[in-house]
Amino acid sequence: MKYTIPVSETTDAFIEQVELDGDIYDLSFRWNARDHHWFLDIGQDEVVLIAGIKLVNSPDLIGEFGRIEDLPPGVLSVEDLDGNYADPDDMNFGDRVQLRYDENV
Repeated sequence: MKYTIPVSETTDAFIEQVELDGDIYDLSFRWNARDHHWFLDIGQDEVVLIAGIKLVNSPDLIGEFGRIEDLPPGVLSVEDLDGNYADPDDMNFGDRVQLRYDENV
């Protein structure tokens, strides 16, 4: 099952707690104005599992980290609903450009 991870982008740094494949993860987002990109840290139980993932339009943001214990087993991706392959920015993130998770991998 593939679903959108809700993003309540109200500031340039925020944390969302989400359930992925039955486990709760802390997703910490921060906007880098110099680079014009969002960055993501994934944590669980107050332990950071991965830090500094640059959110770009990609079919798999965490696949290369597959050997890290406790990571969500599915696919985390960024999708532009308009099909323009845009990266999330400070205006479109969570709206037109979404963070998605596919647990059926």
